[in-house]
Amino acid sequence: MISSRFFGGLVFLAALGVAAWGITSRLHAQNALAQNSVADAQWQVEVTHALPESHVPDLILPGQLQAWTETPIYAHTSGYLKHWAVDIGQKVRAGQEIAEISTPDIDAQEAQAEAEMRTAEANEELARVTAQRYAALLPTKTVSPQDADNKRLDAEARKTALDAARANLERLHALDRFRKIVAPVDGIITARNVDVGTMIDSGSANGKATELFHLADTHRLRAYIPVPEDEVSSLPAGGVVRIEARAFPGRTWSAQLVRHAQAIDPVNHTELVELNLEGGILLPGSYIEVHFPRHAAQQSVTLPANTLVFRASGTSVAVVNEHQVVSLKPVIVGRDLGERIEILSGISPSDRVVVSPPDSLAEGVTVIVHEAGALRKVP
Repeated sequence: MISSRFFGGLVFLAALGVAAWGITSRLHAQNALAQNSVADAQWQVEVTHALPESHVPDLILPGQLQAWTETPIYAHTSGYLKHWAVDIGQKVRAGQEIAEISTPDIDAQEAQAEAEMRTAEANEELARVTAQRYAALLPTKTVSPQDADNKRLDAEARKTALDAARANLERLHALDRFRKIVAPVDGIITARNVDVGTMIDSGSANGKATELFHLADTHRLRAYIPVPEDEVSSLPAGGVVRIEARAFPGRTWSAQLVRHAQAIDPVNHTELVELNLEGGILLPGSYIEVHFPRHAAQQSVTLPANTLVFRASGTSVAVVNEHQVVSLKPVIVGRDLGERIEILSGISPSDRVVVSPPDSLAEGVTVIVHEAGALRKVP
């Protein structure tokens, strides 16, 4: 009987121990689960620091070279091309003959104008002499004052007609001199669009006339580059910029920034700047890339582009303090430097800035900071 009671007590104590162990295990599991749930409910973020910036990459803009002077050459008289003296690629001097036009129509008009002028000279001489004679006879009353006035005025009209005939002949002489096409400036012939026997019509680029030659003065080159308006202030006139040409990889040239347009294009929000450089290897029409030097603003820093937070209140960054609490700090953004953004004010290099902050990250949230790999909140 005693042994049965003793055995029953042992069983009871064993059952009580098992129950106590089970309760304790469940309490530990519940506490661990609660702690893990709290930890999982917090944001786990990656942070970075702003870097002081003393130099920023060059502003690289495309452009195209132009000759110092480009002149389309048209005929100032009509006819047939008699001969041409220069071809593409040849250098010419100002005043050098480059072609001649045969002008039979002008020759015939000159002959006619000369005959008309001689007729006008004879008529003017006759009218002048007659007017003088009538003026001499007027005191004798052998002619009336009316007749004397008629002869005097007729002489003046004949003289005016003679002046018109002389002017017309001079105009034709000028057209005849334009038979010879000469280079207006020193340069290189870059195009020849006519050949011997081609019918030439006088005119200019505004008409339907054919451009005979194209002349380019390449002793110097220029380029007009549209620069974004927020970059123009850092490019004073007189500065030197570096140029690269696609046709010559690895080589660079220096160009002088000589002037600004002093006006912003309202469509593209750019301002034209003019660059000048010496001619030589580079040719007009070449594609170039211009490297404009840029300098960081005083006390500016840079951040990765994926640290910015865009809200209705403005641009800011998420900063984590020593208590692991997030605060949103407004910043003033400078230039886009590619992978990094220039920050003019709002943060310092000592601030810990959240990388790729979630859209729902708010002021006052407690986070867990990680060195790498911005982690998302587990739902």
